[in-house]
Amino acid sequence: MSLQSQTSLRVPVGAGSSEATPFLAWISYRTVGLFIALLDFVLIVLASVVAGIGYHSFLIGNFGDIAAFTGIGANAALLFVLLTNSRGAYRTPILFSASKQVQSVVIAWILVLLAITAFLFLLKMGESYSRATAIGFGCLGLAVLLGSRAFTAAKLRNALATGALRGVPAIVIGDREELASAAPDYLLEKYGACEVGRFELPPTIGDELSAMGRVRAAVDTAIASARAHHAEKILLALRWSDTLRRNSVCEWLRTVPVPVLLLPDRSVSAILSQPSRETSADIAIELQRAPLSYVEMVVKRALDIAFAGAGLVLLSPLLAAVSLAIRLDSHGPVIFRQRRKGFNDREFTIYKFRTMSVLEDGAKICQARRDDDRVTHLGRVLRATSIDELPQLINVLRGDMSMVGPRPHALAHDDEYTSLIAKYAFRHHVRPGITGWAQVNGLRGETPELGLMKKRVDLDLWYINHWSMWLDLWITARTCVELVRGRNAY
Repeated sequence: MSLQSQTSLRVPVGAGSSEATPFLAWISYRTVGLFIALLDFVLIVLASVVAGIGYHSFLIGNFGDIAAFTGIGANAALLFVLLTNSRGAYRTPILFSASKQVQSVVIAWILVLLAITAFLFLLKMGESYSRATAIGFGCLGLAVLLGSRAFTAAKLRNALATGALRGVPAIVIGDREELASAAPDYLLEKYGACEVGRFELPPTIGDELSAMGRVRAAVDTAIASARAHHAEKILLALRWSDTLRRNSVCEWLRTVPVPVLLLPDRSVSAILSQPSRETSADIAIELQRAPLSYVEMVVKRALDIAFAGAGLVLLSPLLAAVSLAIRLDSHGPVIFRQRRKGFNDREFTIYKFRTMSVLEDGAKICQARRDDDRVTHLGRVLRATSIDELPQLINVLRGDMSMVGPRPHALAHDDEYTSLIAKYAFRHHVRPGITGWAQVNGLRGETPELGLMKKRVDLDLWYINHWSMWLDLWITARTCVELVRGRNAY
C-alpha cells in the first residue's frame, strides 16, 4: 500500500479552555527556565530577610539590619542562579521532574552557603548577620527552594497534560515507523515543540528517481505548511542509517530559515534509555540552525524601528518635495510598487519613488542599465543619490524589510537565479534590507553577468553568517560613503 504525505493540525487537549491550569498558563515552554530562575532569586532574598528578622525579633527585640539581610540574600540568590544555570538545571525538560532537581539544588545551595560564609568572615559582618541568622537562612532557603521546585514541577506536569503550556510551533517530518514513536505530548515535553503539522514521507521503493520525487513533493508540502503556520522549528523523525534520504531532505529544507532537528530514531533511543551520567534521552542533532537567535532578532528589529521611524520623521520635508517633483517631471504615480520575496520566501510589495517611465512587475523584467532611456530626468538624480529607496523605510516599519540585509530582487529575477545559483535561496533566511554587505562592497545596481550575482550572493551569505549589531552599524556608516562615491548608481 502506498503511503501519502499527510498533515494533521494538533491542538493539545484542554488548550485554551477554561479548565486549563491558570497557574503558569501565561508562560511558554521556552520561558519556563527564566521564570523559575526569577522565582529562585526572589525566594532566596525573602529567606534571608525572614531569617534575619526572625532571629533578631525573638532574641534581641528588633528587626535588625534589613538592608544587610537583603543585600546578602541578593548576592546569594545571584550566585545560586548562576551556578544552577551553569549545570543546565534550568532546562525545561529537567524542570518537569522534582526528583531530577534535588541533587542540583542541594549541591548549588551548599556551595552558595560556603561562599556566603567566607564572604561574611572576610568582611567581618558578624554583628549585622550572625551565625544563627546564617544557619537559619541556610535551612529556610533550602526548604523553600525544594518546596517551590516540587510545586512548580507538579504545575508544569499538569499544564503539559491539559495543554496549558505553550510550545514553539513546529512541523514534524518523518517515516511512518519513526513518527509512531514521536507523539505530540512527547515532542512538547522533550523539545518544546507544539506540533502544527505532521508529514509522513512515502517509502523509497521502486524506481529510485521516481521514489525520491515523491519524497521531494512531500517535503515541499511540509515547507509550504511551515510557512503558512509560521513554524519556528522542523523536527525530522528519520532512520539515522538512511543517509541518502536524510541528506536529501536536509538539502531541500535549507530554503526554510528555521532550525532543523534530527530526533533520535528507535535504535538510538534504545541506547539512550540505558542509565548514563552524561547523557539524557531528550537530545536532538541540530542539522540546521536559525540564522539569528531570538534575542538577535529582537535587537535587530529594535534597531530597524528606531532608524526607520527617525528617518521618516527627519526626512519628511525631503519626501514631500521629491513627491511633488515627480508629479511635475513626468506622468505616472509617485510611488513605484513591485512584488519581491522577503524573509522565508514571503511575498511583499516594495515601495520606491518612481524613476522610470515603465512600471514592470511581470514574468520578465529588464534591469536598469547605464544611460537607460526608460529612466526619467529626475529619476537619474534620484537613483544616483539613492533617494528613490527612501520609501522603503515604510517597508521596514511594516516588518517586510530591515535597514540592513540582502537586497530583494524582483520575482522574475528570484526565480531565474534560484535555478542557476545553488545557495541563492539562503538569502531569504533574513529580512531583505535597504542596504547590505554586498552593496557597500561595490556590488550595487545591475548584474549583467551570472558571476556578479554569485559574488553578491556570497557576500549576502557572509553577512547572514556573521551578523552582529555592530556589523549593521558599520554597513550603515559605509553606505553613507557609498552614496557619495556613487558607484554603479544609474
